[in-house]
Amino acid sequence: MAHILSVLNHEWAHLAGSPAARRAVMRWKATRPLLGPARDLNDLLDLGHDPATGPQVRRVLAELAPVDTMAARTLLQAILGGLCNLANSIGRDANAADELISLAWERIRTYPAQRPGSIAGNVLLDVRKRYNRQHHHPDTVDLTVAGDPQVPSPENLIVTRAYLSDLLEAGRRHGVSEAALDTVVRSRAWGESMSDLAAEQHLPVKVLWHRRWRAEARLRQVAWAS
Repeated sequence: MAHILSVLNHEWAHLAGSPAARRAVMRWKATRPLLGPARDLNDLLDLGHDPATGPQVRRVLAELAPVDTMAARTLLQAILGGLCNLANSIGRDANAADELISLAWERIRTYPAQRPGSIAGNVLLDVRKRYNRQHHHPDTVDLTVAGDPQVPSPENLIVTRAYLSDLLEAGRRHGVSEAALDTVVRSRAWGESMSDLAAEQHLPVKVLWHRRWRAEARLRQVAWAS
């Protein structure tokens, strides 16, 4: 767990007060007055820790997260402590933190805005269910939740594919390997299981988890810089 947390916290230390982060906060504040006191992402996390504003702040981030990578990353940072506790309580092996954080990221990026209840609680509950389901049937990756269809519209598919193509090309220009990009696309976009990909490449699953996480961290940096 120490490695993945180190990567995330190092990324956050450079991201939270960056010009891109400050621009994002200003953009969000234009339509969400609740965020008014925040100047950067660290201020936003502080608002999230306040019992009076925290639930509303996390809901704003969840509403933005499906279309705003910066908002999704901020929400992930906000629930990182809960994910660490989850890894300690239900983790089946040394890869637990990597898997739980990866599942949390996917849940955040597909979170249904109309869903009632605690954002953090709902995300952690969904992640727990998916992790347990995935390990009960290790060859099947089921990332759906009953009553929560995740079928994008044709318009969204076109936009997503165009964006993905541009992002992958930018990743290549910034030194992300073809092997890493292939892992990202096949596991995220095509839904292939990490265990199958690891077996195909004769690699331990843990190595593939780290390869994908490093590639996605670099892709996020490329996206935020654009």
